[in-house]
Amino acid sequence: MRITKPEWLHHDADKKKLTAIFSVDFHPDGQRLATGGMDNKVRIWSTHAITHNDTAQSHAPLATLAAHGGAVMCVRFSPDARYLASGADDTVVLIWEQDTHADYSGLGDGSLSEGSEVWRPVRRLAGHASDVCDLAWSPDARFLASCGLDNRVLIWDTRTFTQVAELTAHTQFVKGVTFDPAGKYMATQSDDKTLRIWRTSDWALHATVSAPFQDNIFSTYFRRPSWSPDGACIATANAANGRVPVVAIVQRAAAWPADLSFVGHHAAIEAVRFSPRIVSIDGTQTSVCAAAGQDRSVSVWLTSQPVPLTAATALFTGSVFDLAWHIPEPSSYENEDDPVVARLAACSFDGTVALLECTRSELGFPVPIPDQGAMLAAHGWSRPYKSARTLADLHCSDGSNDDEYDGSFDGRPRPIAETVAQIHLEELPIREPRESRIAQALEPISKECAMEPVSTDAESTVTKHMKERSGVSSPAESALTEQAMPVPVRTKDGRKRVAPVFIRPLGGSRASTAKHSPTQTANQIPAPKAGQPPLADPPRLPIDTPLWIEARVQSSIGTFEATTDNEDADVVARVVGPAGAQSLVHAQPLTAARVRLSVPAVVAQLNSSGAVSIVAHNADSSSRLVCASPGTWTAYLDQPCVALDASAAVAAASLADGTVHWFDSGSGARLAPPLMLGAPAVVVRCTGCFCLVLDASGLISVYDVVALEARADHISIAPLLNSLDHTVPALTGVLLSESGDFVVQLTNGCAYAFNTLLRSWLRIADPHAFRRSDFATRPSNRPITSAGTFAAYSRSSASQLEGIQESAHLQYTRMQGAPSEPTASKAVRACVTLDHIEHQLMAAATIGNDDDVVRFTDLLARRLAQTADHARVSFWLDSLLGPALATGEQPAIKSWTPCLASVPKRRLLQRMLHILASNRHLQSQVSEYSTALKELLET
Repeated sequence: MRITKPEWLHHDADKKKLTAIFSVDFHPDGQRLATGGMDNKVRIWSTHAITHNDTAQSHAPLATLAAHGGAVMCVRFSPDARYLASGADDTVVLIWEQDTHADYSGLGDGSLSEGSEVWRPVRRLAGHASDVCDLAWSPDARFLASCGLDNRVLIWDTRTFTQVAELTAHTQFVKGVTFDPAGKYMATQSDDKTLRIWRTSDWALHATVSAPFQDNIFSTYFRRPSWSPDGACIATANAANGRVPVVAIVQRAAAWPADLSFVGHHAAIEAVRFSPRIVSIDGTQTSVCAAAGQDRSVSVWLTSQPVPLTAATALFTGSVFDLAWHIPEPSSYENEDDPVVARLAACSFDGTVALLECTRSELGFPVPIPDQGAMLAAHGWSRPYKSARTLADLHCSDGSNDDEYDGSFDGRPRPIAETVAQIHLEELPIREPRESRIAQALEPISKECAMEPVSTDAESTVTKHMKERSGVSSPAESALTEQAMPVPVRTKDGRKRVAPVFIRPLGGSRASTAKHSPTQTANQIPAPKAGQPPLADPPRLPIDTPLWIEARVQSSIGTFEATTDNEDADVVARVVGPAGAQSLVHAQPLTAARVRLSVPAVVAQLNSSGAVSIVAHNADSSSRLVCASPGTWTAYLDQPCVALDASAAVAAASLADGTVHWFDSGSGARLAPPLMLGAPAVVVRCTGCFCLVLDASGLISVYDVVALEARADHISIAPLLNSLDHTVPALTGVLLSESGDFVVQLTNGCAYAFNTLLRSWLRIADPHAFRRSDFATRPSNRPITSAGTFAAYSRSSASQLEGIQESAHLQYTRMQGAPSEPTASKAVRACVTLDHIEHQLMAAATIGNDDDVVRFTDLLARRLAQTADHARVSFWLDSLLGPALATGEQPAIKSWTPCLASVPKRRLLQRMLHILASNRHLQSQVSEYSTALKELLET
């Protein structure tokens, strides 16, 4: 074994004053080593420079990432090598991505990345309330887990980097987390002397192990556990046998026993780390585990023997905090006599890093990846592994584990196959990766195209949507209601105002406000004095001071929520900004189809949300826009900015004079002259190349800024605010999709999408609809405090449509209570469920979400296969095949569009025929339409 400890690898400019290094991790290709230290920085080093003692020029870090506001406690590369995650004691997790196209690293003041490589922070995950101690990626890179000193574990969906679960069972600091390589579980270790094991299917607690930690009297910075690469056991840190510190081995069994231990360290153990590859030594396959801690030594163990393989003592002068392995691919050393087969990195509180290299004669050789996959299969892991060559191939395929349909139909006997084609259809594989479903569905149809397999994960429930914490916010939308006309008063300057009615917030941790005696602040309008008569209404008011709306927006970025005190209380929208600033908006019932919304007041600074970082600095009569990512540019405007948003392509700023200005997000180039609206903008949204503007008169317009054309022009929200029960619902969210479609959410639990062909609003969410469906949204089953913003729900859900519906229904539950749950017979539920699925399919097409269209088409096909409703099957097959070759008895549809959203209908027909073929009662219909489709493709 060779040990290298480079003196030049440190986290301080002066090597005489080294600062602690808390974490270390290898890039999956082994060419980079990341470290995180007390200097608030992440540094990336060349592994080749460490192992080959290169020249001094190569001793500089490849990149220095400076964006954290506190010591960096953990760094972890994603298994697919795309991202680097870093967690710090500033409570934030940052997601970094290498910019391989950049030739400089200037990102504004205090460069976020310095060195020969450019890494940019693409996501900022703010959910913890205290230090982030440890991070772990799931083996398939689908989820990222973070834990910290707030006693919580947060789960992030890495497709959108939204929070999907919050685990709160631990009662003290959570200091370590690790994922099961088989994908079934996740384990966390805490100062409450427990190891808790969670199911990844629903993030529920599966088991708690406490026996190995009850005798522990040691205090540690971290408790970093590790799961063995074969999934058979978990190595845990800071365990004890009496007063002897040990590494407890928790075995994967029914009771999760912890009868085995690695004994040899003389002080508390901070971290353990299994090698990601199983090795074969003298014909014995075994896992390799490293341990390190406060005795300043590093030990390497084999699970097949009770004594350590090796131990490096007196390696550091401070506690060892973290370990990392890299196993080179055998092809990189196949011509060497005794090659290095494993590298182990360790970092210490003394500010140094050591690299231990093991050769084949010491550690054997790695077991082939397919053989390692076969071992994981013994623990329920079911992804294909025969063709895998690397760990990324093994884990990051995103396969489906859903059950297939078993061929049973209400107890009826299974008919025999009438044709060979029917047997071929039944033998087609049913599973496929999620990403390939959409890719295949969007492919052009040709003669040579083959029938695709069908995913069976469509009936999975929506993943958990957890509450957004302080620091994660969204732009505020203003348009809400009130039951009774408030008394108008005049301010000191003689202008007329409507005094807002303050009510007590509905739950949560914010301080309550007295219902009838709110505390007077400098920004509040005083109530009318006793005996003072109401002032007469003027014939007309300026648009920024409408009679029935009063608003004082102190922050344009905030979490938007609605609260009520009782049935007679006003509907109030409360905007809580990053600093806790609040504003109230009231609206009266509309007696005519006319809407007047309040314009946000000018504030000193506005910030855009998302990956594009733009800040508007307002002065009395001007504004300065400063962009730090993805490009660095500045723009000066002649009026203060009141609304701001940006996407990767477009930045939009609405000014106090009612104009909207568009810029290219990357360069700051102006894309068009200022847009003049009929009224000042209240809400601005940017997604892709599209920009949505909601003005003060309640009109929504959507523009394709790149093509300079209007996709939707002056669509009024007035029809949505009129209600048969004479109440006015409040606007709580506006969502703009990548395709330019938009959805509006109201406090009555309904969400509406505008159909440009029908020129009408379509209701895609209603808390009282489909309550007897098997897939009815039931937000009352989730904690009230888990409510998040409208956009966050749509991103974090497995289905965008279901995310929208979940958010809308939860908003209704917060306001009115959970909708009633009617009882129904099995036959009624089956009928309503089928109707619900059809609604979901057409709603997904309305909002233009291709993924949901494919998903609900598959779900509809499975339901039709179960019911064997020949008439309904014929209708859907006819509608997907098209009028030219429709074979049903119904008259051909004169106006037929070839796509649902942007998915070809005949491609969906192919998928539906595959699923329907599983029911032999439908084989004559399947054969008939398969022949018609084949003839169509051949012609």
